[in-house]
Amino acid sequence: MSKELFDTRIMPVRDKMYRYALSILKSPDNAHDVVQECLIKIWKKRQMISTIDNPESWAMRITRNQCYDWVKVNRYNLLQVEKSDQADINSADQELLFKDREVWLNKIIDTLPAKHREIFHLREVEELAYQEIADILSLTLGEVKISLFRTREKIKELINKLDTYGLAN
Repeated sequence: MSKELFDTRIMPVRDKMYRYALSILKSPDNAHDVVQECLIKIWKKRQMISTIDNPESWAMRITRNQCYDWVKVNRYNLLQVEKSDQADINSADQELLFKDREVWLNKIIDTLPAKHREIFHLREVEELAYQEIADILSLTLGEVKISLFRTREKIKELINKLDTYGLAN
């Protein structure tokens, strides 16, 4: 029975786990490795799945914790991956403009506090409900909503400043 629960409740979430890990680690290979480690951890605790109210949130929390454990151990490698990603911009005009915008957006998002970055990713990329985000990050629903609002406002403000070449007040 626990294998069936693992297959029906955890395996469908592995793509979300991967995207979440990728947003933190910035490396497809590292994100893949971390998700595999998470799936192994969850498999070892598969008897618990039937007692957990929201297995998806539980799996995402395990992914988050595993990513931050990985970052603590491999901080230097993560910095090298970010530097190499920034050097891969193509020269075609449209693609260059798109990439430039994407780079600036990532830089803007990277300037946000870690909590705000995570909430933004879980809501806007993973499209999780506010309550699920609160469960994953061990926050109140109000904290999630306020943080998301402030994050969106800050991103909007910084993009507007960027669009006006820093001349807007």
